[in-house]
Amino acid sequence: MGLLQYTSNEMFSSTELVRKSKNIFDKLNKNEIEKAIILRDGKPGIILLDFNQYENIMNDYLKLKDKSLNQYVKKDNIESIKQNDEQINSDEYQHALEEIDKLEFSFDSNSAKEDKIEPLKEFWD
Repeated sequence: MGLLQYTSNEMFSSTELVRKSKNIFDKLNKNEIEKAIILRDGKPGIILLDFNQYENIMNDYLKLKDKSLNQYVKKDNIESIKQNDEQINSDEYQHALEEIDKLEFSFDSNSAKEDKIEPLKEFWD
């Protein structure tokens, strides 16, 4: 299956999908088409795939993802990464506490209510 490549026999309008869904699904299941591109306002909006093909794509993706993770992360670097993360989190925590101490606010709800009372204004004033 080519990336972002599709042929005219794979394109269906959303109205056609509603009216001829069984026909489209049958074509996918029989491998007459690799995918069905559903057009919305003349633009590709959705791709329908046979479920087996979707599973193959996801299996390949997961294998590549695991391979790339194993390639870049080595066991001896894991501990140093954890220590750096903990240090950054501790520093950020201390900075956040200092910023909170600088804040001034009151817990007196009566004074807050008094500040907000204003006379109603007429719409045209």
